[in-house]
Amino acid sequence: MRTTDDGRPFIVIGENVHATRVLLRRGSHVVTSPDGCEAIPFRDLGGNERLFRLPDAILASDEFGLGKVKHVRAALVAALTSPEPDATDACDYLASLVRRQVEAGADFLDLNVDEISPDAAKQVDALRWLVGFVESLGTGIPVALDSSSTDVIRAGLEASARRDGAPLLNSASVERLDVLDLAADHGSPVVVTAAGRGAMPADATERVANASAMVAAASARGIGPDRLYVDPLVLPVAVDPDHGRRYLEAVEGLRAALAPEVHLTGGLSNVSFGLPLRRLLNDVFIDLAVAAGADSGIIDPVASDLGRVLGQDRESESYRLASDLLLGRDPYGATFLAAYRRGELAAVAS
Repeated sequence: MRTTDDGRPFIVIGENVHATRVLLRRGSHVVTSPDGCEAIPFRDLGGNERLFRLPDAILASDEFGLGKVKHVRAALVAALTSPEPDATDACDYLASLVRRQVEAGADFLDLNVDEISPDAAKQVDALRWLVGFVESLGTGIPVALDSSSTDVIRAGLEASARRDGAPLLNSASVERLDVLDLAADHGSPVVVTAAGRGAMPADATERVANASAMVAAASARGIGPDRLYVDPLVLPVAVDPDHGRRYLEAVEGLRAALAPEVHLTGGLSNVSFGLPLRRLLNDVFIDLAVAAGADSGIIDPVASDLGRVLGQDRESESYRLASDLLLGRDPYGATFLAAYRRGELAAVAS
C-alpha cells in the first residue's frame, strides 16, 4: 500500500483482470507463434517465456478484425472451453496478470467477466471459476467483484473462500441498492457510486448529494464508514472538458462532508478515454485526485506506478499542459494536442 504526500494510505483497486481490457495487435503485444497461430507472449510464474494462443472465438471477433484483442476475455474463454494445452496456457497467462497487479501494489484485484458472453448464466459460471482460480494463487489480497449484474456479483461472493479477506463489491447505486444488501449480509466493503436514477450526475453538487444519500443508505444497513468506497464518477474529458473538474470538486466536497473513514475512489483512467498520451494524463489526474482528497483509485498499478505518479514534477511543462486539459482550462485539449503533434511530450509519455 502506497502513501500520499501527507501520509495517508492510498488503496489501489487493481483493474486489469477485467474482460473489457484491450491490447493492440500491432507491435509486440500479439505475435505469430511458430505454428502460425496468433498468440500473446508472457512470462509465467516460473519466469519462463510462454505463448498464449488466442482461441478461435477471439480470432473471429469484430474487435480482432479492427486490430484489438480483449485479452482477459480471450484467456477466460480459453481457460473454460479450450482443450489442453491451450487451457493451461490461458490459466498461466491469467496468473501472470494477477502477479503483475500484486507486485505493482494492488490492494484488491478487481474481477469482471461481463463481456465473456451476453448470457447471464455463462457470466455467473465464469466469475465463480475466476474467483476460485485467483484465490487459489494465494496472493494475500482480496478480490473485488465488478459486474453490471447483481446476480453475477452474488455468484462471485458465494464462490469466495475469503482467505485473503472479504471481497469488495463494485458497485452499488440508487438503482442497485440490492448490492448494499449483499454487502451488509456478507460483511463486505462496497463501492457506492454517485449515479442518479436513470442519469449521470450533471455537476459536482449533484454528485455530492447522490453519493451522500448512498452513504446514508449504507449506514442504515449497518455498513460502517471504513467499508465504504465512494465513487463520484470519472467521465472522459474528451466528451466534456468539465468532467475532470467536476469529479475533483465532488471529491473535495465529499471529503469535507463525510466521515474521514469513508474512502473516496473512482475509475481514474476513464478521464483520458479517446485521447493520446493516456499514461501522462492518467498520472496527472491521479495526482490531482489525491490532492483533492481521494485515498483510493480503480487503476492499473502496472501502468500507473504510484511512486512515479506521486513523485511527478508539478512545475514541468508536461504536467501543466495535462492539468490544463484535465481541469477544463484547455477545452478539448487544443494546446495539449498541438504540443503532442510537435513531439514535445514524447519523452514523458514513454
